[in-house]
Amino acid sequence: MRFDARVLYEAMDEQRRVRGLSWREVALEIGGISPSTLTRTKLGGRMEADGMLAMCRWVGRTAESFLRYKPF
Repeated sequence: MRFDARVLYEAMDEQRRVRGLSWREVALEIGGISPSTLTRTKLGGRMEADGMLAMCRWVGRTAESFLRYKPF
């Protein structure tokens, strides 16, 4: 299994649009992450655990809900 950062990004983008926020405002609300961290998330890049957990909390989901089976 692997953490699917792109699915997290999609969940964050949906929440962002519903609330009418910019990505900078999202980063400020989450706290402790930069807009570049959000870009890396969009691209499926590596994330630090604390930032990833903060983003999961922001969308109201657990980190486990973003785990996906890695195809062989």
